[in-house]
Amino acid sequence: MKFRMKLKFSIHFQQAIIERNINIDHLKKVIRNPDESYASFGGRSVARKAVSGKILEVVYIQGATSDTKNEYRIITAYYILNT
Repeated sequence: MKFRMKLKFSIHFQQAIIERNINIDHLKKVIRNPDESYASFGGRSVARKAVSGKILEVVYIQGATSDTKNEYRIITAYYILNT
């Protein structure tokens, strides 16, 4: 069963999404089912997944309350080199 996911974007990322040609559906896939993920500083999480032949890394903060648990504030996202 899919859950409803609400995405919010930082000001930085609003421009970066266009410049980096990042697909919103790919962002959701990375957050929902990452190949790897870890906690970062300031309550951030980092998730990484191979999508469309590239590796997409997403830095986000998940909602802090039960009312906002399906809300994700995207700090940044970028494709990294396949190593």
